[in-house]
Amino acid sequence: MGQPIVDLATLDLSRAVVPDDELRACLPHRHEFQLLDGICHYDAERGIAVGWKNWDDNPWWGRGHVPGRPIMPGVLMIEGAAQIATFLVKQRSDWARDRMIGLAGLDDVRIRGQILPGSRVHFVAGDLQLSGRRLARMHAQVFCNGQMTLETHVMGVML
Repeated sequence: MGQPIVDLATLDLSRAVVPDDELRACLPHRHEFQLLDGICHYDAERGIAVGWKNWDDNPWWGRGHVPGRPIMPGVLMIEGAAQIATFLVKQRSDWARDRMIGLAGLDDVRIRGQILPGSRVHFVAGDLQLSGRRLARMHAQVFCNGQMTLETHVMGVML
C-alpha cells in the first residue's frame, strides 16, 4: 500500500467517459449520498476505475464537521471509495447489475490527508478479486489536489 493504483497526472480527468445513466444504473445512491458525479477513467483491460466528486464551498457536511474548520469526514471518503468499487465490480463481473452491493468490510484503512470544501475529489479502485458470486475485494484510494487522502481495501457483498 502507499503506491497509487494509477498515476492521475497521466490521465484526462476533465470529462466523463461513462454516460450518467449507466453510472446511476450501477449505483443506487442519490441526494447527499451520491458521492460520484461521474467516471472520468475506466480501463477495462487493467481493471481500474476513477470517479470524481466536486464539493462546493458549502457542502452539507461542512456546517457540522468541524465548525470553524470544516473537513470531509473520513467515513464519507470510505463511502466514495465503496461507490467506485461498486461501479468496478458491476463493470468487471457477471453479478446482476440491478442488485445492491453492500459494504462488507474494510482492511488496512489509512487516512493520509484532509479534504476541504470547494475541492474536487477523485476516487480510484482496482485489483478486483471476486470470491464466489457474492463477495468482492479491491484496493481503493481517494485523492484531492493530487495527494492521496485515504487508502483501503474494500469488501462488498451482493445483497
